[in-house]
Amino acid sequence: MKHTHILKNAPEEGKVYRVEYKGDELYDAKVIQHEGGCWAKVKIENVLPSENEKMYKEGQEFDLKLGYYKLYEIVNNEQ
Repeated sequence: MKHTHILKNAPEEGKVYRVEYKGDELYDAKVIQHEGGCWAKVKIENVLPSENEKMYKEGQEFDLKLGYYKLYEIVNNEQ
């Protein structure tokens, strides 16, 4: 059964976020789709150096269970 939760600080489609798992920064990913629930479809933009970096590839797309990760919006400082 599909359900929808309203998340505080939910990610926004089209924005890029730094994704962290248990205190380790893994990659920067663009949110391709998020319909307000527990999952978001993301596309990896940049893999960060970590012991898990071989698990990820730039351009890889997958569904991310938001409750397991922390997402921090990447803000472009160029003007």
